[in-house]
Amino acid sequence: MIYQQNTIGGDVAAFDEKNGYREVGRVRLGDQFMPDSVVLSGDHSTLYVNGSNRFYCWQNPEHASESVFVAYDTATFEEKWRVPLHGQIEHFAASPDRRYVYNAHYDKKMVSRVDTHTREVKTINIANLGGHKVRVSADGKKVYVGSIVWASLDEIDTETATWTRNMTFDDNVRPFALSSDGKTAYLQQNRLHGFHVVDLDAFRILKTVDMPGIPDGLPHHEDKYPFTSDHGVEISPDEKYIVFLATTGNYAAIYSYPDLELVKTIPLGIQPSYLTISKDSTRCYVSSRVSGEFHVISLESLEVVHTQSGVGAFPQRICLDH
Repeated sequence: MIYQQNTIGGDVAAFDEKNGYREVGRVRLGDQFMPDSVVLSGDHSTLYVNGSNRFYCWQNPEHASESVFVAYDTATFEEKWRVPLHGQIEHFAASPDRRYVYNAHYDKKMVSRVDTHTREVKTINIANLGGHKVRVSADGKKVYVGSIVWASLDEIDTETATWTRNMTFDDNVRPFALSSDGKTAYLQQNRLHGFHVVDLDAFRILKTVDMPGIPDGLPHHEDKYPFTSDHGVEISPDEKYIVFLATTGNYAAIYSYPDLELVKTIPLGIQPSYLTISKDSTRCYVSSRVSGEFHVISLESLEVVHTQSGVGAFPQRICLDH
């Protein structure tokens, strides 16, 4: 099953890949909420979704609970439970066992950790505003949060649930991927058509890799905040490839891993902005938010093998049960 989150549409749609990508269900958080991120429980029985209030302004102190974290039954698409989250949430990431989900906040210097067993919400203070992308290390010991306001990467120790340190960049931090040993991050930035290789022990940039050129007639980045150029990176579970998206360039770039040699660029829809890779490393799934579709790339033939149109308004985050 493919679960496609649609930001402007306000829903998450489920598509059965084994039956011709037939849509089998759709959930809505409520008309006032824009879903942001999606992840499945370890047994795939529950879909977790967070969402921010469309009408919330962080400068208005009258709002008590501007965001939500919701659990849905994947068999019935019925809501199981929800908890409020204070402020404007962004992306989230789950611990390896799916016990905890860490929600970034754009408007507050904090991360909200939701315990999916007890529904308890714990606030973890961090150094900076503008929380956007979140990653949990493969061993579950560290959480990293990138800022799209203060251009930094914050680190959290999960055992103590406390902030430990941060690294500052020259521009806002967008998506990033972590190596399986937790020592390296592959990090995108605003207005950077490429990515940094970051040593997470020393918190320093080892090198910067330029992506292939943007096709003529397309912008190198969005012309207003947040000035996105490239948005989306994943390492295949078999560690054969690392895939980067050129959001304004409308393509995916496949690199060998870990030597980072460009293997192929694959044209996609308009503004691809998120990807995920199947557990068996055979397929990569990419959403194109402006053209309203997702694409399935074979990592064996390195070709698009399916494009699903009309999935929703502004599709972004995707999760899989395979």
